[in-house]
Amino acid sequence: MLLTFAVLMVTIQCRWCDKMSPKPGLKLFREDYKSVEETCEAVGFVRDNCRKDTRRGTSLQNRRMVAFDARLNRRVNNLGKNGRVVFGNVDLNEGLGYNASTGIFTTPSGGVYVFDWTTLTWGGLSAYTSLVVNDKLKSWNHCHDSTSKIWLPCSKMTAVKLNQGDKVWVGVFMGKANIYGTYSSFSGYKL
Repeated sequence: MLLTFAVLMVTIQCRWCDKMSPKPGLKLFREDYKSVEETCEAVGFVRDNCRKDTRRGTSLQNRRMVAFDARLNRRVNNLGKNGRVVFGNVDLNEGLGYNASTGIFTTPSGGVYVFDWTTLTWGGLSAYTSLVVNDKLKSWNHCHDSTSKIWLPCSKMTAVKLNQGDKVWVGVFMGKANIYGTYSSFSGYKL
């Protein structure tokens, strides 16, 4: 009898709370959004971002993080036009897109990427470099000061929309490049 009374009191209180709450109850929410996937789509998330990758136990969102940072491991002398600058010391390579032996970043997934490169030219010499995407020049960095004979640091940052499998590197677009190793770098990340 005491148990029946307790169940009756809980039932009455729960029904009274649902009627008093200005927010829809969990049951109504589940009726409006039949699955977690529909909920994600309704608020603008891509369908795959809501799922778990059961093979690895991580979400697909975490697997898609892409970022790299590499530095020159040696100086570059007289690298000619269309030459590729190979940044051999890799400090970060999330997504495994950067190849330190070739200097080429291959996009693991499509999207908007931001790239930055810095060159330090030998005193009085030059380095005319460009961001190259699939053999096409996308952004340029003119680093030259022949009159003062100082070591000249030059940096460039650019954003590019890329497809999966696109190839990106830093190349020489004019003249010969003379770049000091320690202070020259190439990095990129996906937004």
